[in-house]
Amino acid sequence: MNNQKNSITSENSLIETKNLGKRLSTSLNEELLILDQINLNIKRGESVAITGASGSGKTTLLGLLAGLDIPSEGEASLLGKALSPLDEDERAALRLGKVGFVFQSFHLMDNLSALENVMLPLELDSDSKNIRTRALDALKQVGLEDRSTHLPTQLSGGEQQRVALARAFVSKPQILFADEPTGNLDRNTGEEIIALLFEMQKQSDTTLVMVTHDDSLAERCQTHYKLVDGKIIT
Repeated sequence: MNNQKNSITSENSLIETKNLGKRLSTSLNEELLILDQINLNIKRGESVAITGASGSGKTTLLGLLAGLDIPSEGEASLLGKALSPLDEDERAALRLGKVGFVFQSFHLMDNLSALENVMLPLELDSDSKNIRTRALDALKQVGLEDRSTHLPTQLSGGEQQRVALARAFVSKPQILFADEPTGNLDRNTGEEIIALLFEMQKQSDTTLVMVTHDDSLAERCQTHYKLVDGKIIT
């Protein structure tokens, strides 16, 4: 397992956590500790894997790092800004154009073509220009320029995840969060997607934070954290 490098400092970090914790209330009015005392420091261009058993809190941690949720204690910062003081709209504005996502279940809009799905993050950013051309270029990068008019239901699972990759990278994000990106794919297709993901991440110098159950995949990342009982083991 690769450990976090000691040379990482806050000056070149894009994601930091300090004593981050998450608790949930159960139906019995008890508190369930999901994450406890998580301290991470993730630098620009780094590839990071987070692994752990089912229910270990991997996806919860990813959501906290991305500002999709807020912690019960401690703090997370994204792109140099503490997330807890921000409301949901402010956190979304912070991510806009700077943070991309790839999910296990693709999360494409079924009523939109592949091209329109890739255009979405650019259309949400009022500063974006040449939206259609940039989206077509992104589809070409993942080998789907000839499928641009197809709806998600007309694409295979691997093709849908390629569209999701194009959508995630089209805005040239500083950070990409990936949650089990090969979870719904067969082994061969999954390997193709992962090869493409790492190629695009390297070309764009994007910071990659990936949740995966696959230790062999995690070892391809520069840094590998393992969650056990809500704590990071390195």
